[in-house]
Amino acid sequence: MHKFNLKSPSSFFFIVLLVIGVFSFIPPSYADRVITIQKVSNVNELSLLNALSNVSEYPQIFPDNVKYVKILDNNTKLVEMDAGINGIFFDTKAICTTDANGNYVVQIVSGDLNGTVMTTSLQQTWGFQGQKDGGTIANIDLNVKTTGILSWMLNFIPDSTVSDALGYGFDKFIEYVQTT
Repeated sequence: MHKFNLKSPSSFFFIVLLVIGVFSFIPPSYADRVITIQKVSNVNELSLLNALSNVSEYPQIFPDNVKYVKILDNNTKLVEMDAGINGIFFDTKAICTTDANGNYVVQIVSGDLNGTVMTTSLQQTWGFQGQKDGGTIANIDLNVKTTGILSWMLNFIPDSTVSDALGYGFDKFIEYVQTT
């Protein structure tokens, strides 16, 4: 019986070929999912939209998740940011705009999340203490597109976890509005 020896050049070559073969059949982009949540907050719509659209404040709103934000182009609303979770950070570029319907749209245009779009529509509602237009209903649609190692990792994260993280992030905006 032939013994498999990793120190042998032929064994090492075989393993490298096997790894290349396996990874060549993995498509470059296979993690694509849509997450939708609705949140109701006790802050008015304009204050919430101002917090969402003020990307330069993201490092203060998310101190553990956003290292920096740099506005690259005021006309196109192109920004560069270093953001992540659990110590894994990604440099990425995004276009952050308000569309014709008043929705706040963040479109990732570089990196492993290229093509990801988050659309947030806001609607005034009654505040929690009964004040007219004192609250906001937010509908958030996140269309996640990933490539590279991130797409493989994302397959192991359930939609409920992504949804919870999205809701937590939105809650941070609400807290920011309430404390400023």
